[in-house]
Amino acid sequence: MNDSADSDGRPTGLDWEGWRHALARFAAATELCVCAYDHDLARQAGPLASSKVARLLVNSGVWNADRPGDRIERDLAARVIETGVAAHASVCDELRLRAVPLSMGGQVRGAIVYGWAFATFGTPLGCERIGRQLGVDGTRLWAQARLESPVTEGRMTVYTELLETMIESTVRHAEAVEHLQELSRLREVFLASVSHELRTPLSVLGTRIELLLRGALADPEAIRASLVNMKHHVKTEARLVEDLIEAARTRTGQLRIDMQLTSLRDILKAAVSAVVPHAEAKQIDIAIPDLDEAGQLPIIADADRLQQVFWNLLSNAVKFTPASGHIAIQLRRDTQMYALSVTDTGSGIEEALLPHVFKPFTKQLKANALGLGLGLSIARHIVERHGGTIRVESAGRDAGAAFHVTLPVASPPAQLLAPRQEV
Repeated sequence: MNDSADSDGRPTGLDWEGWRHALARFAAATELCVCAYDHDLARQAGPLASSKVARLLVNSGVWNADRPGDRIERDLAARVIETGVAAHASVCDELRLRAVPLSMGGQVRGAIVYGWAFATFGTPLGCERIGRQLGVDGTRLWAQARLESPVTEGRMTVYTELLETMIESTVRHAEAVEHLQELSRLREVFLASVSHELRTPLSVLGTRIELLLRGALADPEAIRASLVNMKHHVKTEARLVEDLIEAARTRTGQLRIDMQLTSLRDILKAAVSAVVPHAEAKQIDIAIPDLDEAGQLPIIADADRLQQVFWNLLSNAVKFTPASGHIAIQLRRDTQMYALSVTDTGSGIEEALLPHVFKPFTKQLKANALGLGLGLSIARHIVERHGGTIRVESAGRDAGAAFHVTLPVASPPAQLLAPRQEV
C-alpha cells in the first residue's frame, strides 16, 4: 500500500484496492455502512453496506452526487481530513455516522466514514423525518429499521477501536512494504553505481598499462604522462572505496567520531585552503569571512570529520559552479549555535531532487559524472552526530544552491587547545 506526494507535497497514490478489501471485512463484521475518501474527497471505497437499512439507503441512491446523504458524508470527511481528528454527524438526531482520519507517514491521506446506524430503536415518525431529509421512502425505511437492533454508544465505541486497530495494522504493513521496496531500490542503485564507477578507473588503468607494454617504454615523456594519469585514477578509485566504507559505517553506526575541544575557525581554514586551488583553476571567486577576526570559535567536535563536511560542501560548490562563478561562505554565531552557509551560483538543484539530496547515491548527473553520490549523505550523518543540522535550498536549475549547517557552541575554557596545523 505505497503512497507518494505530488510536487505540492499533497499525498497521493494510496493502494486503495488493499484498503477496499480491509474495509469490506470491517463492514461485514460490524454491519455498518463504510466509505473511504482520499485527500481530494474522491470516494475510493464504498458504500460497503451489510445491514438492511444500509442496503436500502444504497439502493435509494443516497450516495449519488448532490444527494443530501452524499453531501453529509463528504462534509464530515472534509472536516476530518482538515483537522486530522475523528468527528461525527447525524441525520435527524437518530441515524448517526462517524469518521476517522487515514494517516500514513505523519500525513492525513484520507478519511473513513462509517455508521449510518440507528442509536436507539427507530420509530415510524423518525423514519419519516429521515426519509424526507435523505429522499428515501420513510415507510420502507421503517420496515427495515424495526427488524434491526440499534447500535448503542458502547458498541459504536468498540467498533471505532476495532477500525483504528485495523488502520494501524494496515498502515504498518504498508510502511513495511514501502521500506522493503526502498531497500530493494537502493540495492539496485548501489550495484549499478558501484559497478560503473569502480570499473571506469580500472578500465583507464588497464588501457594505459597496455599502451606502455606495446612500445612506449622507451619514451620517458610518454611514461611520465601515463604514470601521472594512472596516479589520478588510482586516487579516484581509492576515494570511491573510502566513500563506500564511510557510507557503510554511517548505516551501521560504526563511523568513529572523536569529540574533543577544538577550533571551528581552524577547521574552516583547512577546508577552504584545500579547495582554493580548484576554485582558482576555474576562476571562481570565493568570498570568505575574516576568520581570524572571529576568534577561535570553540567547539566540541571531531575536527577531521567536520573538515570533511565543509570540504565536501565547498568542493561540490566548485564542481557545480561554472567558470567565473561565485561562492560565498557566511558565518554567524549566537550564544548557543554556529550557523554556516555555503552559497554558490552554480547549476542549482531541481525541485524534485531537493528532498533526496542527502540520501545515498543521489547524484546530479548533469555535472557529476564521477562519484557515487555518497558525500552529502555522509556529511549529514557527521553533522547530526555533532548535534547539528544541515539543509539545502535552491530555486531550481541554474539558480545556484545554498547549504546551511548549524553546530552547537562550546563554552570556551581559560585557554583553548592549540590551533590545528593547516593543510
